[in-house]
Amino acid sequence: MSQLPCPEGSRAVLVGASTFHLLEDLPAVQANLPALRSLLTGPGGPFLTGHCGSLIDPASTREVSTAIRQAAREATDTLLIYYAGHGLLDDKGELHLAIPDSDHTSVHDTSLPYDWIRRAISTTRAGRRIVILDSCYSARAFGAQSESVIDVAEVDGTYVMAAAGETAVALAPPGETYTAFTAELLTTLQDGVPGAAELLDLKVIFCRSGGARLRT
Repeated sequence: MSQLPCPEGSRAVLVGASTFHLLEDLPAVQANLPALRSLLTGPGGPFLTGHCGSLIDPASTREVSTAIRQAAREATDTLLIYYAGHGLLDDKGELHLAIPDSDHTSVHDTSLPYDWIRRAISTTRAGRRIVILDSCYSARAFGAQSESVIDVAEVDGTYVMAAAGETAVALAPPGETYTAFTAELLTTLQDGVPGAAELLDLKVIFCRSGGARLRT
């Protein structure tokens, strides 16, 4: 990234699902969102507070979809979408993002299809589009097989950071404040990378944060 986002023309939507009716709870997700939002909107941060929405334990897939579509419409410089929670696969192997009342036995109609996010992003005027998925199977967001997750992200025009491979689980160690991937991401954004440029390239951030690099 050669320059920081223009705050006035940039939008971010941070989504976290931590408490579930039928799935295992992920208490660390509760801390992920405020910590990331603080870094993004704090002094010198790239986003204005009013332009960085935060949804914790959304009540419906529509609530998430509406927030993302609105951000996509408004963004003219940078659009950032972040999700932390359970990644689920439907009977066709498509990635869905869980909300509190998601059911793993009926994924297609109780969770948010990643394709909805992809479609919203495809309509934005933002020149920079970033998706961060801290969930199991998150590399499924890339669709077609590729040797390198990073290469696919660049070709597609959206930089996607996936916490886990398409058949792998993302880690949320018991007792830890944050989920594993987001903890590394926060550290990288806050402390920087020794020897790297002042403005961190997205590839550097991704690799430093330990996201999925090769598809399995």
